[in-house]
Amino acid sequence: MNQQNLIMDNDNHSIQLINQRQQQQQLDDCHQNFIRSSPNSNNNNNELLFNKIFAIIILCCCCLLIHQHDGVIPTVQCDIFSSTATIQSLMHLERHLVTSLTLYMENLEERSNQIKMYLSEFAYSAGQKRFAGTYADNLMDNPLQAFQLVKRLTINWNKIVKTVKKDDEWQQVDQLMNSYSMLLPKQEDLNGAALALIRLQDTYNLSLTDMADGYIMGKDSSIRLSARDCLYLGKNAFNNGYYGHSLEWFDEALVRAHQEGNRTASVDEIVPFYQLAIEYIDRLDNELREQNFPRHSDKLRVVEGDNEDYKRYQMLCRGEEFPMDKTELKRRTSDQRCYYSTNNGHPYLILKPLKVEQFNSEPFIAMYYDVISDKEIEIIKELSMPMLTRARVLTDDKDNEISTVRVSQTAWFTEANEPLIGQLNRRIESITGLSVNMNKSDCELVQIANYGIGGHYVPHYDYLIKDKPENQRTNISEKDQYAGDRIATFMFYLSDVEVGGSTVFTRLGIRVNPVKGAAIFWYNLLRNGEGIIDTIHGACPVLIGEKWVANYWIREHGQIFHRPCSLDPTK
Repeated sequence: MNQQNLIMDNDNHSIQLINQRQQQQQLDDCHQNFIRSSPNSNNNNNELLFNKIFAIIILCCCCLLIHQHDGVIPTVQCDIFSSTATIQSLMHLERHLVTSLTLYMENLEERSNQIKMYLSEFAYSAGQKRFAGTYADNLMDNPLQAFQLVKRLTINWNKIVKTVKKDDEWQQVDQLMNSYSMLLPKQEDLNGAALALIRLQDTYNLSLTDMADGYIMGKDSSIRLSARDCLYLGKNAFNNGYYGHSLEWFDEALVRAHQEGNRTASVDEIVPFYQLAIEYIDRLDNELREQNFPRHSDKLRVVEGDNEDYKRYQMLCRGEEFPMDKTELKRRTSDQRCYYSTNNGHPYLILKPLKVEQFNSEPFIAMYYDVISDKEIEIIKELSMPMLTRARVLTDDKDNEISTVRVSQTAWFTEANEPLIGQLNRRIESITGLSVNMNKSDCELVQIANYGIGGHYVPHYDYLIKDKPENQRTNISEKDQYAGDRIATFMFYLSDVEVGGSTVFTRLGIRVNPVKGAAIFWYNLLRNGEGIIDTIHGACPVLIGEKWVANYWIREHGQIFHRPCSLDPTK
């Protein structure tokens, strides 16, 4: 085979290089050699002893964490990166781990230098320049910190498991580890966290050099990515179709390998991937220009964005405006207004009118302020924490499935199992004039969503049935079809988001920033039952901070007397 050939393994999404170039050494698996250890001692016994101590301490910290959080362990088995709630649980564990390691270092005088060196590297990678037991209380200030946390508790822990001596004492540790295995991240979490960083870079046009130096939007995390970190991010970018970004990360990996003296990754190891990315991009560019290889056109679109809606989605997330003609601009300007409303004199609202910010009239899109209290928000979060699982999306030909188009974790509630939900239901009915009686399927169960590292939802419609042919409705249950499509969406914002996390309507050019205690409402269907294509919307990636929302999807058939058909059949 020609050495210029390259293939994509569609099953594993991994790079395969026909390597007749330079190395006899097999290219490393991204999780086996992600961080190359650089021991400064030849004493294997000391290393084994430290590994055993580290294993025991991390397990003790697991137990301590369980007691501190009243026995609540996140039920998610993987995908820790998709929720800030589970990332925070890991943060608490690591904070206790650093404290415990420092105490052990003080008690082991003859080996303290080696452990001190490890602690120093450990603390630096955690955003500290000293090996103190205090750890940043808010990892969500910078996604690089969360990425490094997941990396340490996957790669470093796996190395200890592989190198520790399997004696009787280790068997006890192994049993404890299995008992709390759900708390620790998996390789899938590390891959997801890496992809989240790439997505943030792509959406917000972040400087790669700034990211590698630990800066996100000018905010310093005190983290500096190594050559191997950059190599790993480059591989993930390539495997997920971000070919241009993969080349940038491979280039940065080469620069840092020179600076580090090949300590974490060597130039010889990186060069084949750099050349691979160049060859692949050139090949796809040539095929697109010649228009002789249409089978690759979809891969090029991944780099540029799948369609016009996705391009507008990214522009709106960055705060950019896309061009509008004068007529559309005038209509948009006249639609935007702020006012107080009692919803036609509803008794609940007469003494406390709604504060409304209207963004659009047709379709109606508005924000209601101060409609849920901080106390109610905390109750919802507390109830949701132990129930969060990775969010799924409904596809055209499959059941609900996990997908990268949405990165979040969700929990579901009904008024039958939580009285507060009933109170919120009545509140929504007074605001919208629609029925949200869940017992009659007028509304779906309320979905609580927590968005993690780079948490987002690409542009989509909320309606499920309209405009779908019969052969694509087979995965929609009879109950859902009986309840009708999603006529409207009501979403509480349960947190502020420092940067990112906006809700954007790509056809209308509307960007709504999350405001804690507020709620956004819009109609998905016309009165005649047709879907409103202008309601296509997306959730921008969370760049700094965390995002909590509560989604209500209100169904069609229960609104026959609340939102009757119009005399105009086109509306």
